[in-house]
Amino acid sequence: MAAMNLISDLKPFKSMWKVKVKIIRLWNQYSAAGGETIEIVFVDARGDKIHGTVKKEEVGQFRDLLKQGQTKVLINFTVTNTGGSYRSTKHLYKVVFLPTTRVRICEVLPNNLTGMDPVNYRDVLDGTLNDDFLVDVIGQIVEVSHMEAVSVNGKDTHKITLELRNHKDERLPLVLWGKFAEEISNAVQMEEERSISNAYNVSDVALNPHMDEVEAFMRLLPKDDLSLTIVEPKPLALVSGVSERDDFFVRTPRKTIAEVLESKHVGNCIVMASIAAIDSDMGWYYLSCKVCAKKVWTVPNDTIDDEDKDYIETVKYYCPKYKTYSPKLLPRYNLHVVVLDNTANCKLLMFDNLAQQLLHRPCIELTGPINNEDPDEVPPSLTDLVGKTFLFKIGIEKENFTYKQDTFKVLKIVTNLVMINEFDSTDSAMGSENTFGGSFSALSDAPEGSLMCNGGSSCKSESSDFTPAKRIGTPIITLDDTVDQNSVTRVACSKKVKKEKNEFSG
Repeated sequence: MAAMNLISDLKPFKSMWKVKVKIIRLWNQYSAAGGETIEIVFVDARGDKIHGTVKKEEVGQFRDLLKQGQTKVLINFTVTNTGGSYRSTKHLYKVVFLPTTRVRICEVLPNNLTGMDPVNYRDVLDGTLNDDFLVDVIGQIVEVSHMEAVSVNGKDTHKITLELRNHKDERLPLVLWGKFAEEISNAVQMEEERSISNAYNVSDVALNPHMDEVEAFMRLLPKDDLSLTIVEPKPLALVSGVSERDDFFVRTPRKTIAEVLESKHVGNCIVMASIAAIDSDMGWYYLSCKVCAKKVWTVPNDTIDDEDKDYIETVKYYCPKYKTYSPKLLPRYNLHVVVLDNTANCKLLMFDNLAQQLLHRPCIELTGPINNEDPDEVPPSLTDLVGKTFLFKIGIEKENFTYKQDTFKVLKIVTNLVMINEFDSTDSAMGSENTFGGSFSALSDAPEGSLMCNGGSSCKSESSDFTPAKRIGTPIITLDDTVDQNSVTRVACSKKVKKEKNEFSG
């Protein structure tokens, strides 16, 4: 079987991954919700980075196995969505350790593999960088304030303000807190020339570090013998028994996808949208315990030698609820779809019962005999959903607007064509922008609301970031140019296509 995976290979559809990585940043973090966790930034031999988390339940198990600067082989971990602010890498996903994750010793990766990617000062000052991501900065300290004590949450914390310059003599203000402020204050009192490497909130500050990037930067600095300057610091729950019609037409507010994405309040809403793509990066099913319906864990074979370079040949399955190995398995739908209307697009998540409403078939009929959690391709029954339009009742959770998670959980679905047409007519009568517009109604002849290309030679995807080639479903054309061009729903096609009728009924 395959050898090591690369960080760029990692997707959420399975847990049996095997990667060789270097720990370039590691710190402990505490929050009221998650307790104490270990946060890590990994880099592989190609320089690709990904964030990793050890949850509070596993901290004791892995605390002594993970040290900054070490190279390790990791086997059997989950890959999940990442989002929100203060993100340490640009990878779409992050690694989460399981109780069954293996950490093994291996040959070390090169010392100069630091993952350092310094940003341009001008991009920081102009505000062109995405505020959600942490950045690396290299600079020469040319100005520093006296360290001061500031009260933060009722506790005194040290603060120091710096000014850095780069090789173009551009200046960048920088504020450091806590131990980093103390380290800088102690260092500058030695009256030596210093350079600083900083990674914002989860910072690692280094003075004159022996790094290729820093040495290259120092060679570019102006030869002006600029001295360091010391400055003074600047002072709604649904009523039981409500009919489906009342739920979708009266009691639950309707929104466009753009309004959903802009919402800052927890609640439910109705959207009318077309399925544009199947997100198979997330997998479309999971293996569950037939008795409790919970997802089972994949456990690697205990007999594998640490120096064995081959991938795991055999695995076992474990039910965490009943704490038993080899439970009876049943595949269940875990369907992630990209949907769109004429305002925007987003991702929706449907679990087993709702997915069966769309497919009219149990998951096991599509998976066949179960031998692994890695679906090689999306079956035609799923790709046939592309282009169909439905009414979705979705939940907007705090995570969606606080941490900018763009996947929303589906609570109910309407597939009945009469109700969909009535909903669209009601929207039109109310002057809503939630219809698909253009020279035809998405629900007049073709309620699918977006068109499938019937050929392959003249259809070329503009983005391949979403799924590997073998997982890409039928390419589609969107109905409005306002859809983000980076979305997987954007496809260039010169072929004339025919609208198809929706065969689904409620």
